[in-house]
Amino acid sequence: MTLGKRGKQSTLAAFSYSLLLITSAALMPYAVFAQKSYQALTNVISLLDSPEQYFDKAIVVDGYFVGFHHDALYFSKDHAELRISSYAINVLDDSDTEEGSLSFSSCNGEWVQLSGTFIKAQQPGISYAQGRLVIDSAMLHKNGDICWQRTTPSFLERQK
Repeated sequence: MTLGKRGKQSTLAAFSYSLLLITSAALMPYAVFAQKSYQALTNVISLLDSPEQYFDKAIVVDGYFVGFHHDALYFSKDHAELRISSYAINVLDDSDTEEGSLSFSSCNGEWVQLSGTFIKAQQPGISYAQGRLVIDSAMLHKNGDICWQRTTPSFLERQK
């Protein structure tokens, strides 16, 4: 059987497409196949005012993210610039490396929407932080781009 020029191109295209699909499936990030439904859309003030209403719930929250020393989601850019921690919630991405962390992403110093699970702080009542947000993903408000996404299960998911 002899393939003409079009037959060879068609066969090569089909092979390339198959290879692309196989490679894509193998490299598919964790977050794509671990879809989660979120139970509440809230804000930083609500989380600070009534944290117990959100404990162990999958939530979506907007705020101004500042990372590095203590990752926090602030109620506003002004609160973030002045580091007024009483208007912020703690954020935990539990990344394996600094380079893969939320702090080192394009989310840092930006108005974002974080999606994750709000959990009790390890020692509630001892500090201002009554809870922490274990994040799954972050989206920049300025353009709607995902600026960080979990690629491995969080410690919460590994405990299940």
